[in-house]
Amino acid sequence: MASARTAAKNRFFCSSLSKSSSDKNSSIFSGLCALAGAKVYSLVLVWPALAADLPLLRRAPLLFLQRYVYGGLVFYGGLFGLAAGAAALLAARKISFPLLEEVFLPALPLVHAVGRVGCFCAGCCYGKPTSAACGVVYPPGGLAPAGVPLVPIQLWEAAGDLALLLLLLPAYRRPGRRMAVYLLGYGLLRFCTEFYRGDEARGLAGPVSGAQIISLFCIAAGLALAAALHVSARRGAMRPAAGP
Repeated sequence: MASARTAAKNRFFCSSLSKSSSDKNSSIFSGLCALAGAKVYSLVLVWPALAADLPLLRRAPLLFLQRYVYGGLVFYGGLFGLAAGAAALLAARKISFPLLEEVFLPALPLVHAVGRVGCFCAGCCYGKPTSAACGVVYPPGGLAPAGVPLVPIQLWEAAGDLALLLLLLPAYRRPGRRMAVYLLGYGLLRFCTEFYRGDEARGLAGPVSGAQIISLFCIAAGLALAAALHVSARRGAMRPAAGP
């Protein structure tokens, strides 16, 4: 009997260890996909300048790396990369959708909020000039215009991300609802904050930015998912109960 209990404990321990290792590998893989997507999308936004500077790879490779490889990450590109990595993991059954939605998704706005504070400190993704008391003035030599009060839009978006985190923490009974909340919530947040952005490197398409166009798709996807879940719930409620 004692040997059977010991064997059962060993199997449980090995199973838990294997699951923990698998989850860790899945997290690393997803993070790498997010970084790759964020970098690729940042290069797409500056493609005309990058193509013109390709000769620098031979003449001054360090200058080329400094301009286009070091830094320069775009959130929506990271989101696309993360989605692609998560889809691959789901297809390979390395992770389950409930784990993805309950663990990874709430962490996304938290990480994004920390990243936006980093943007504020670095001076990138800065806001438009303002005469309001909340304006922030950056010193010379940084990424943001110096000596001009700017809207601290990075901190506004960080606060919005933290508010979105609070919406994602409660337990949701039906799978998919948390995803719908994130798509709808962040889409609305980003669409609104883009009106106060002052940097032009994010890709402008007339009066709106590329990020706002993507935000509209996120909002539409969130609404569609919420509507589908609502219809599914109503059909389930109308289904007659099974007999004894």
